[in-house]
Amino acid sequence: MKETNIIFGKKSFAHKKIKIFLYMLFMGTFLTACGKAEKGNQVTEAVYLGVENYGAEEVNKDTKEDFSYRFEIDGRETILKIDSGAKNEEGEYTYPIQNLLKEGYSYTIHIENGTVKAVEEKVVSLDYSLPVEGEPGKCTLKNFLATAVMPVGNTLYVYGGGWDWQDVGTAIQARSIGVSEDWVRFFREHDENYTYRDKDGDEAKKDPANSYYPYGGYNEYYYAGLDCSGYLGWTVYNVMNTEDGQDGYVVPSTKFAKSLADRGWGSWTQEVQKPLDRASSEFLPGDVVSISGHVWMCLGTCEDGSILILHSTPALSRKDQPGGGPEFSAIGEDRNCDAYVLAETYLSKYFPEWYERYPVALKDYEQYTAFEGEYAGKFSWNLTGENGGLSDPDGYRNKTPEEIMEDLFQNLHK
Repeated sequence: MKETNIIFGKKSFAHKKIKIFLYMLFMGTFLTACGKAEKGNQVTEAVYLGVENYGAEEVNKDTKEDFSYRFEIDGRETILKIDSGAKNEEGEYTYPIQNLLKEGYSYTIHIENGTVKAVEEKVVSLDYSLPVEGEPGKCTLKNFLATAVMPVGNTLYVYGGGWDWQDVGTAIQARSIGVSEDWVRFFREHDENYTYRDKDGDEAKKDPANSYYPYGGYNEYYYAGLDCSGYLGWTVYNVMNTEDGQDGYVVPSTKFAKSLADRGWGSWTQEVQKPLDRASSEFLPGDVVSISGHVWMCLGTCEDGSILILHSTPALSRKDQPGGGPEFSAIGEDRNCDAYVLAETYLSKYFPEWYERYPVALKDYEQYTAFEGEYAGKFSWNLTGENGGLSDPDGYRNKTPEEIMEDLFQNLHK
């Protein structure tokens, strides 16, 4: 507020008293109007800045009902409460507004007595294109794989990305058709120095207040990218649906493969053998494989027995920062294996910006098929199209990874 100066000049004392009265009346009205931003009703423009004291030990999932939130209003920071919504059948709040807010985004917010009751995002569209695009609602194996390629090269790994803010279900972005502009925006805001957790992957450098990792047990950055189960959940949603806002498919990574089998869409097993070559492999295109704490998708087994996969993983960047995201990787003996060469060929050619940040990740077979516990295992589609599952009119199950990649990217080859 600018300083107000009153100059009385050579006037009578009575006139001075009138001036003083008018000044006090003005200031009282002004202060009352200012107070309405906190105590009355107001509709105003604001930028969301995040949870107050984010990263502090006491700001965690068990105290989220009492959180305060930071907004920039008229160039200054304002602390407000946010309505937590109704309670569900389990007696938990649904946090509908928190599941819409994204740090650094602009909103029209509705405030009642210091509490945000509703928000509308000020949408700013981005311009981007995708090398491969799936077709919403087309339940074929080819479309499942094509859809899975869509977030490759434009989406970063965020732990909890694709889960909702309170970390109990599917985020809005993972129940929406198409690649989210939120993911693309977050990718463009970062470079190879991005880390999903701690700098250099060193826990000694832990910095919760400035980290994208959900140390508090809730997902402040649910919207910004995808973790492994968020990625597969979004992929399944886009194959099974044609519109936004339906029930989601995100479940814990270790349970993901079995959750598909439980829907009646295919078979699940923990009995697999390491392939010596493609002919002996039990890992088929479209298979979804859950291990302890991770889930990945198979694009097929190469002639030398190496496996080409798609997954969202916190791979190391060329600056040795754990960042990554949805990408092609290889399961094989070394970087000369067929799957690694294939992944590198396509990432470097069709996703150059990504490839400049991230080299291809090589994974170990034993680690990526360690089926511990009762849920981890390999799921294979039955491909009959029954029970709402997938069919295979394009014969993708019998194609090699080389043939699949060639076909998916066929319109781009020169």
